[in-house]
Amino acid sequence: MIYDPDTPIPLIVPVSCPVAHRPEDAPRLIGKMKIRINPDSQAFQIYQQSEIEEDFHCNFELNQAFQEQLEAAGIRITGLGENGETRIIELNNHRFFMGTGYMPQLTSVEGKPHPLILAYLESVLNFANR
Repeated sequence: MIYDPDTPIPLIVPVSCPVAHRPEDAPRLIGKMKIRINPDSQAFQIYQQSEIEEDFHCNFELNQAFQEQLEAAGIRITGLGENGETRIIELNNHRFFMGTGYMPQLTSVEGKPHPLILAYLESVLNFANR
């Protein structure tokens, strides 16, 4: 694998819509953001709704210029930010592969795990018990 920090078209880029008036050392994208979920996705099956709000705490995101290429290669973009930014990805034909731009573990609390974490654990148990 080749890594080129000077590539003219990087796959991962600084967040396109940073939060205004944030402290200097805070992430560029912090706080609750809306995500539109594709109804034909595992994320929709888990959340059972087409729009969610999740807590973000990040500086980077997928370069939108690569969305089409990634989907052609089998990575489904199933959750989008308000301006079309990739927020959830899934891998076709996989029992549970999901990547998010947010961190579900930050909103899990004792006795009420985040829906994605719960779905992942259920997937692991189902796989182990087959």
